[in-house]
Amino acid sequence: MPECKTIACVNQKGGTGKSATATNLGIGLARHGKHVLIIDCDSQASQTVSLGWPQPDELPVTLATLLVNP
Repeated sequence: MPECKTIACVNQKGGTGKSATATNLGIGLARHGKHVLIIDCDSQASQTVSLGWPQPDELPVTLATLLVNP
């Protein structure tokens, strides 16, 4: 089984570039043939919107729904 890496972009302060860093890092890794999973834990869903989902409240499965109904 291949080795998996976890990279977390975290900071308690808003506006520090966490979403932009995660997006660009994920795109760069994907372009190099890596499998990438980006998880948006922010309640504002800015990462989700920036990756092409304009209405994140309408997604059928979210991290919140998985935590409530495992």
